[in-house]
Amino acid sequence: MASAKPSFLTSFNQHYETAGTRLDSCTTCHNGEAINPYGRAYLGSGRDFTSIENLDSDGDGFTNLAEIKALNFPGNPDDHPQTTSEIIPETPVNVTEPSVNETPEQPTTEVPVSNATPEQPTTEVPDNATEEQESPGFEAIPVVVGLLAVVCLMRRDIRK
Repeated sequence: MASAKPSFLTSFNQHYETAGTRLDSCTTCHNGEAINPYGRAYLGSGRDFTSIENLDSDGDGFTNLAEIKALNFPGNPDDHPQTTSEIIPETPVNVTEPSVNETPEQPTTEVPVSNATPEQPTTEVPDNATEEQESPGFEAIPVVVGLLAVVCLMRRDIRK
């Protein structure tokens, strides 16, 4: 007989905000009346969801937390986050165009699909970025004005 308790499911839904989703079900921890690998890990942890998040209870290659975030059952190895094939273009060795009937073969890489927002790259801003940049040569203007003043004064003295 199953030992499911509505309070365990309520705690799970509150912890992961899964109420109303497909994980809002006894199947999260049970396969029929039997406890599944995730349910056993939960019981073995002293009923601590956080301590088993980084485990892969069902052995499908995805952590319990990754499966929960993707709304997959962490105790069912046949239910895991979808992967997609991403085409990564290779740098061509021969720059000639393929004939009309030829299709260049592209390698594929399996990439897990996630509902998480990808991190945006940060750009380092130099400390002096807020200072106004001066055009080169402006620092010479006072020197030139000073020299002209000296020349004018010297010419004045010569005329006297």
